[in-house]
Amino acid sequence: LPRALDQPARALTTALATVGDRPLARDHRVLMLLAGGATDETIARQLGVSTRTVERRVRALLDQLGAETRFQAGAQAARRGWL
Repeated sequence: LPRALDQPARALTTALATVGDRPLARDHRVLMLLAGGATDETIARQLGVSTRTVERRVRALLDQLGAETRFQAGAQAARRGWL
């Protein structure tokens, strides 16, 4: 049951993280750093946020892109013209 309740929240988070069919600027920056091979710690330092915040954003982006790995997320983002 808790997982079922999480789905609408995740969908809302994903919807709020995009403008039209493109990610918001903060998520675009995360994607660019991911594509460059940056770790969560490096991304957190670059963006001035906590590592946990980056972990959540990366997970949301993977969900949004239908990806299971960071590599797949980069490939999907490139296919969508997000990079």
